[in-house]
Amino acid sequence: ITCPGVLLKDKEELYLSVSVLGQYKKTRCVPAAFPLFFQEKLVFEKAFADVVDPGDLVELLELDTAVLKLIQLIPPAGKILATYEENTRDFLFPDPKLTRGHQGLDREILMKRSSSFTGIAPKLRFSTSSLITESLLSSGRSHIQ
Repeated sequence: ITCPGVLLKDKEELYLSVSVLGQYKKTRCVPAAFPLFFQEKLVFEKAFADVVDPGDLVELLELDTAVLKLIQLIPPAGKILATYEENTRDFLFPDPKLTRGHQGLDREILMKRSSSFTGIAPKLRFSTSSLITESLLSSGRSHIQ
């Protein structure tokens, strides 16, 4: 995460929280100095038991919201410095006209800074990859072809 020219007055560490597909994960904490480097892989898995048509999966992904928050560990509960929200379909499968990074995987987004965060909006550089697989129906269900 970059934020040129911004110095954080509080020196408590920061982390990035990510909520996707009804699951919540967070990165390790890093020192409070830009640029922030979170070189981690967060893995989210979800089984959609009653989805047969790929179009139905697309609709479910459009109804879900991916939420990213940059949080500083300021007591008592932490302070949200910036957020980013997008429907999960567009988050996982971005528009192909986006500028591609070195390997075609890197993306850059501007986060929305909170009212208490002074300076410009932080820019987050990240990549996503998705794997969709079919699974067999559970043994308790019958299937007619």
